[in-house]
Amino acid sequence: MRKRTLVAVAVTAWALLLAGLAYYSYRDSPPTVPGQTTIGQARDTMDRVTGELRNISSSVSVGDYAEQTCDITKARTGASIKRQLTFTTTPGDEATLLRAIADGLPSAYRAQTTDQDSTISLYADAGLFVAVRGRTGDPGTVIVTMTSGCREP
Repeated sequence: MRKRTLVAVAVTAWALLLAGLAYYSYRDSPPTVPGQTTIGQARDTMDRVTGELRNISSSVSVGDYAEQTCDITKARTGASIKRQLTFTTTPGDEATLLRAIADGLPSAYRAQTTDQDSTISLYADAGLFVAVRGRTGDPGTVIVTMTSGCREP
């Protein structure tokens, strides 16, 4: 074979390999950034977490979704959503409730509480780039906020 033919065959084989790997990645790989998921997927995740939080404590007030526009890239506009849940407890028991919330979430969320000075906070990853954060509020309240990050509307 001539050198030019060999180069053409090699380039074609390389292009087919790259196309096959791209298709495989598209079909089977999980998203790596929030922009690769939709607001609907984030809302479903938040609904699941809301149900799990209600199972931990029934003294909760669930807020509506708050949606904001954002820029995924300079050329693509997206949206992010946020939902706040307010738990009530006996004044003075806020830290205990926040730790119970962290302990009651699924282990896959890797929920952690941190104590700094006189405050306690919670962080968990609910999957699909949904963050769960908690903090003490006014006496007798704990506020848990879920945020989605910027993604496709």
